[in-house]
Amino acid sequence: MSSPHSSSNLGISIALKVGLQASNVLGSHFDSVENAELWYSNYARMFGFGVRKDDIRRGKKSGRITIRRWVCHFEGVRDERQYQNCSRVREPRPITRTGCRASFRVNYDDSVGKYIAKEFRPEHNHHLASTNEVHLIRSHRKVTDAELAQAKALRHVGVKTCQFMDYMADQVEGPQSLRFTRKDMQNTLDASTRAEVGDSDSDTTIAYFAAKSEHDPRLCFEYILDNENRLRNLFWADCVAHYDYHCFGDVLAFDVTYKTNVYHKPLVTLVGTNHHFRTTVFGFALLADETIDSYTWLLQTFLSTMGNRMPVSIITDGDKAMSKAIKTVFTGCIHRLCCWHLEHNAQANLKNEDFTRKFRDLMLTPMTVAEFETQWSAVVAEFALEHHAWVQKMYSKRCNWAEAYLRGTFFVGMQSTQRSESMNAYLSRFVQHKLKLYEFVRQIDRALRNIRTTETSNEFKTKYSTPVLRTHLQSLEKHAAQLFPLRVFLKVRDEMLREGAVIEVKTVKAVDVALYIVTEFGTPTTCWNVIHNLQENHIQCSCQMMESVGLPCRHMFHVLKVEQIEKIHDNMVLRRWTKKAKEHNTCRTTKPEVDTDVSEVARFSALSAACNKMCYNVAKNVEAYENGLVEINRLTLTYEQHAEQDGLPNKKLRMGTKLRNPAVEKTKGAMSKGKCVAESSRKCGKCRQVGHTARTCSIQGNDSTQLSVDGNCFAAFDSSSTQNPGAFAGVNPTLLGHASNQFSNVFIGGPLNSAIKMNQYVLPFEFHYHVPT
Repeated sequence: MSSPHSSSNLGISIALKVGLQASNVLGSHFDSVENAELWYSNYARMFGFGVRKDDIRRGKKSGRITIRRWVCHFEGVRDERQYQNCSRVREPRPITRTGCRASFRVNYDDSVGKYIAKEFRPEHNHHLASTNEVHLIRSHRKVTDAELAQAKALRHVGVKTCQFMDYMADQVEGPQSLRFTRKDMQNTLDASTRAEVGDSDSDTTIAYFAAKSEHDPRLCFEYILDNENRLRNLFWADCVAHYDYHCFGDVLAFDVTYKTNVYHKPLVTLVGTNHHFRTTVFGFALLADETIDSYTWLLQTFLSTMGNRMPVSIITDGDKAMSKAIKTVFTGCIHRLCCWHLEHNAQANLKNEDFTRKFRDLMLTPMTVAEFETQWSAVVAEFALEHHAWVQKMYSKRCNWAEAYLRGTFFVGMQSTQRSESMNAYLSRFVQHKLKLYEFVRQIDRALRNIRTTETSNEFKTKYSTPVLRTHLQSLEKHAAQLFPLRVFLKVRDEMLREGAVIEVKTVKAVDVALYIVTEFGTPTTCWNVIHNLQENHIQCSCQMMESVGLPCRHMFHVLKVEQIEKIHDNMVLRRWTKKAKEHNTCRTTKPEVDTDVSEVARFSALSAACNKMCYNVAKNVEAYENGLVEINRLTLTYEQHAEQDGLPNKKLRMGTKLRNPAVEKTKGAMSKGKCVAESSRKCGKCRQVGHTARTCSIQGNDSTQLSVDGNCFAAFDSSSTQNPGAFAGVNPTLLGHASNQFSNVFIGGPLNSAIKMNQYVLPFEFHYHVPT
């Protein structure tokens, strides 16, 4: 901007005392309307008032803006009819208009090709805001792209809005230096989320999984719809979950948690135990309800995804629908009921702490079936519970919870669903009841990455560290350190230490077999039989720790000590507990076939996303639009001919039918009063249609050519056309393209590139100042 007036001698001190005069500004030149608006906005910010756009005029032929006017935000007065309305329910807003006449106007001059200041009124009839109040004026509040990117990055890792607002304020020496308030940031984040999710949360979620499958071909996601085309049930498992299940899927535990998403859908986590004694995830599912049909669909889908390989045993909390589904799908698997839930139910039904304590002892103490039956009858008779309904029901299910009946069945040492409960507690740090479906699955992915980082840390410690030998069986302990990961080795070493309390009672030797009858110090009445097959180097103990947990017991180590054997026998080493548990070929699953419809959707969305920028730029110019349309028609005709020659079916994309958002479910853990947010009934302020707002409405003005914005995707269309504008943007495939871009940043680890532009604002005279950003 340049000025014909001699204003270079006007200093900053004079400007601050008397302000700008009209003579200092009139006749100034601006290259564009945006530059003029930027200058007046910064002038207003410095002197303490806000700016509103007022009059605008365009040339009839060129369409160029010829006149643009801005006024003070106190300009005008409120209509008196608003004061006379006595039937209004809400309290009227406070009066903020004082009829201020301050204004600024520029006119376009064809002779110089620039905008010239023709009107400038610096006088105000109200108090001007101080430096500490300017950031509260509406026209000066804006969240920049760089600040939004920083806020989204912090929010993605669970930082609350109030917390990263404090962080940003601390960076610029106080909240008064920020150009936005907490509410502005919250609204901008919500608008950004709506742009990502689009019109359909379900469509966006499925698109995210479809895009993710391009990077992870083994990713499996299955879903079913209800009669209203709403997303009902959803299951997903990635390639790592596949691999872990084939290595450690012998024992499966799953439980349900609630209040993790805005639709109140219960979240099912299917977990197991890996070779570091850590919880590993086999899959997740969101269900519409907790019925037999839902659980049956989940288990059948899970089993099909994992190559129809059934687990050896399953642990659940005893839900009736869950138990019936397990009997239907996992035939032949041993089903164990969680000991913690049973103990809790015993206290709730009997309300007798003495009975609960004895019930727990019967449930967890190793004993024979005959001993259990004798002690159970004694306990029931002691408390006179022979006819109690709950006691009778639990006795009929004793094979699912009593250690006497379950001893010898492989459960990797689990007696409860504690791992599932711990996983649910951990996930609660990432998810909450306000999350939409698309946000929910992304947070689950983030939690899953953190869980697997722990396994990587355990692998690193095992690979690059050697434990210190502490036992009296150092040769066996050294061999165990070479076989087992660190956390498993500590459990094996604990058995070696306890071997010192083992006392040999009797030994019977034959040609190839030796029988050792042993007891332990402090329990002389309890004996265990250990059989050692000398020819096959096979040891078996009657305590059945090897069969139940998969680790050698202290009685086995006692036999090795007596026989002077310095290496652990192969039958005492279960491969799933060793350092090589995930290295053998049987753990590698074959690459599943990807649905051709999903691949087609992914390719279509990728092309749509690639063309968005071109369409946006081409639509700005009539000549470019015509040339671009010719090229698009030429390419369309070319590839239609190719498709016909190749014999490819011209079928519709599976995502062409829009999925409706899930209904808000009423589950055992749902809130008593929940606001239904499944389908928004909010209407647009311009066209009064449901499904969008005035900000995203296709009716933006009177021009024949408008711009439709859908998140980061743009498409030009003619507002006078009878066609649906959304058809030009390709709503569902565009969502998939956007999800692909979002996933690439997460999955590939691409950095977030944010362009931060620093502007220097200069008044028409030599008056340089800095505006905090």
